[in-house]
Amino acid sequence: MPQIYGIEHIIYLLIVIPLMIVSTLWIRRVATTEEKLQKIIKIIGILGLIAITVNRISVSYLKDGFDKILPGTFCGTSSLMLALSAVIFKKDSIVFHSVLYVGLLGGLLTLFYPEFIGQGPTFFYPMTITAMIHHTLMVFLAWIMLASGYVRPTLSKWKYLPIGLSFYMSYGLFLITVLGYHDALYIYEPILPDTFLNWAGLGSLLLPVHAIFLWVWDRYLKNVFPIIHTL
Repeated sequence: MPQIYGIEHIIYLLIVIPLMIVSTLWIRRVATTEEKLQKIIKIIGILGLIAITVNRISVSYLKDGFDKILPGTFCGTSSLMLALSAVIFKKDSIVFHSVLYVGLLGGLLTLFYPEFIGQGPTFFYPMTITAMIHHTLMVFLAWIMLASGYVRPTLSKWKYLPIGLSFYMSYGLFLITVLGYHDALYIYEPILPDTFLNWAGLGSLLLPVHAIFLWVWDRYLKNVFPIIHTL
């Protein structure tokens, strides 16, 4: 059975991290215009949509049933919404500012600490490998958006995150009250048992951390990014 930082997990990280670095360098070379960058963003978004769709089908078929096919976690919801938004919306849409940071944080935490990794006998168990892939694509999409200036963080846009979180909660309540989910988005049960880290606890941590991140970006990183330049 695969384990966190077992051989399969380490090999996966040793493959995807250099691949993301090489892909970033390639995009930096070929995305010479806004039009080319937008096409690349949309392609990554389509790949993300395929990955989260396959994952949800795998989870529904092997575990939850197809009446629970919609994602009920922050990561799954963010992966779906960020990929879909990348396909639909244009540069620096307010939707990105509502979703991207939740997805990036959740995706990074999952890549380096995938608590679900032991759910099957092998790393290539469909629920496991598809989850790792869609989290990877979510992180990569968020990174490319930030690295290229497709999304421009600034403290003045902090307000879009709490607005976005209110939509997350509305969606979670819909899953519970209308579709009959036991829980969604940690509304009832915390992410870690016997802790305060339910939806309110997570939000109370995320919002000030996000504000600090945007302040640091405005003060120190704004002149460093974007590292992918277009004409």
